[in-house]
Amino acid sequence: MFTSTAEALTAAGRCTDGTPSLTRFAELSGLTDARHLYCAGSVYPENTEWPDGDRLFRIGRLQRKHAVPDSEWGSIWSVMRTLADLHGDEGVRLVVWFDG
Repeated sequence: MFTSTAEALTAAGRCTDGTPSLTRFAELSGLTDARHLYCAGSVYPENTEWPDGDRLFRIGRLQRKHAVPDSEWGSIWSVMRTLADLHGDEGVRLVVWFDG
């Protein structure tokens, strides 16, 4: 599942006619405000669907395991779980810096 429309549509890529998926989703959903478009889950309830030929756009919740595989980040999640056990869930944050 996806937490944001952008995540879901990035995974989907482009429509068969070459239209970017986000553009097509905007057409189907009627969302015109970019803030609402990228956070469609705050506008529409989970599991709202828009069929589009052989594709289906759906509001859903992205689970961490779908975004960041345990094979690459497993040791980080383990340390964070340990810290959360010691300090509580609200006392642990992961801050990442991308330099490029």
